[in-house]
Amino acid sequence: MPRVTLTHLLLVLGWALPLAALAAEPPAAGSTRHAAMAMPTTPITSRAALDAYLRDTPPAQSPLNWLTPGARRRFLDSLVYREHGLGGLSLADLRYELTREQAYTLLRLFGAQGYAVDLDALSTPRAATDGPAPSALEAAYERLLTATTQANGLDAQAQAVARSYGTDLAPAQAEAALRARGDRDMEFLFRAADLAWRTTGQARYLADLRRDFAELERRRRVDRPHLADFHDALLIAHRDDEARALLAAHPEAGRKPPPSMRSFSRIRSGQPSLWIVPPDARARELVRFRFNLRAPAQVIVLASTGCHFSANAARDIEADPLLRELFREYAQWVAPPDEVTAYDAVREWNQAHPALRLGIAYDNASLPMVERVETPVFYFLDHGSVIDTVVGWPPGGNLDAIRRGLRRIDLLR
Repeated sequence: MPRVTLTHLLLVLGWALPLAALAAEPPAAGSTRHAAMAMPTTPITSRAALDAYLRDTPPAQSPLNWLTPGARRRFLDSLVYREHGLGGLSLADLRYELTREQAYTLLRLFGAQGYAVDLDALSTPRAATDGPAPSALEAAYERLLTATTQANGLDAQAQAVARSYGTDLAPAQAEAALRARGDRDMEFLFRAADLAWRTTGQARYLADLRRDFAELERRRRVDRPHLADFHDALLIAHRDDEARALLAAHPEAGRKPPPSMRSFSRIRSGQPSLWIVPPDARARELVRFRFNLRAPAQVIVLASTGCHFSANAARDIEADPLLRELFREYAQWVAPPDEVTAYDAVREWNQAHPALRLGIAYDNASLPMVERVETPVFYFLDHGSVIDTVVGWPPGGNLDAIRRGLRRIDLLR
């Protein structure tokens, strides 16, 4: 699920649904009619409620019908329900098929409309001719998505993605074949290359992504989601100059300039390192420093600015004076490498949590103990060896488990 900080509400929609009246029969039980759409009276917070909505709502009266069939299926399959409601969802297809205003209305079904605020979605609604036209590569893209979710561990995931991409998509990326591809095929090629690059970090996928973007640009098919994903891919590749040039050529992206990325010391290839936001920086910059994983005793916390469980953990630890000081001295909070795109959120985290400052992993090799990305996770290390691990932050907190881990590495009596 994309990481979003909700800073304000979308109060006025720039694109309104038609106000035509619905058919004469009364609305289905549990739903109300608004702007020609059948909207539930309460958010859909369970699979049973979703099934009832899909069963009782004519497709033409549901915002879900704005999505192409494949996108609608992928979006609905991404919904994760927990005991107290919706626990997760993917915005990937909404970004590429809807405007922010459309996404806002659709997400109202689930009480999740806040995620549409500042979403890098389409700037204008898709033309009718861009509707559910079939793509020869949509099934291949879906197999690639499956490869990212079924593999256990980052290395296995990267290998599964490389196999799937190599079989289904690499042949279609041949430069001579790109111009013969339809627009929908090009979009799925672009999205597949972006997914493969972020999952594996292999340069050949970034090269494919660059070529796909150039072809979409030639066709004048570039919109906010393409610009955002290509810009972020360049930053993850530490190519801040290229990202800056991209935004200069496409001001419609609406992005702040990326931070400059520099290093003050020589760092060997493969040596663990972190990007740090200097606490007194006046300019937008990230500075790369070595990261010592072999200290006698330390805690490494994998966290994310967009994870409220991480924020809850930081709040609870800071509220305990002893733990706050132990974490200030012996802990390093680390965001995954792709959070290099979240400069402002990292800076805001550090201002809010000065004792628990957050760095950004330079690459996956900087965190060899991480087998899968989930946040927060606390690793208690002794000279580089993981002695204990605490995963997650439930509603009641996890302070007892944190104290146990600190005792196991002799930081707490």
